[in-house]
Amino acid sequence: MRGRGAAVSRVLVVFDTKFGATRDIAEEIGRSLRGVGLPADVEAVAAAPDLSKYSAVVLGAPVFGGKLEPPLCDWVHEHLATLENMPTAVFVVGASVRDDTPEAREALDRVMDSALCGSEHLGAGLPRGRFAGRIDADKLPAPMRFMLHMAKLPAGDWVDLDEVHAWAIGIASRLT
Repeated sequence: MRGRGAAVSRVLVVFDTKFGATRDIAEEIGRSLRGVGLPADVEAVAAAPDLSKYSAVVLGAPVFGGKLEPPLCDWVHEHLATLENMPTAVFVVGASVRDDTPEAREALDRVMDSALCGSEHLGAGLPRGRFAGRIDADKLPAPMRFMLHMAKLPAGDWVDLDEVHAWAIGIASRLT
């Protein structure tokens, strides 16, 4: 992370989401940052947020089948030069997080590395967030329901907003 030591004036929490869990987590991060006096905006990557008014960024993406969807990675690639010059934290959301094993953490770290485009500067010095999401089979298209069934993944809601809040407060303490 370059720009270390500079005061953070405003944080952008930018996220991609497929079914809403990542959005809910991003909104909790924004609330938590604002709750400790750090101005923060929460925007979907689909809104193509402008980085010019921000001095730090939190990136969030859902993990499906061990991979990220392209929108967040595309946005990071587009803004890589700017992002490398500001504090940037990253979090991922997925059902696999509910199994907190060294193997699951290692797999999620590889996914986060791909979101950071191989940059040595993005995400440096800030803890990574790994949050369990939710699977609502009724909201999934038929092919995804089939994959869920074949993978023997249970439906459920594992989002822990207290854990998200604690992570966001930890990020805020490093940005102020």
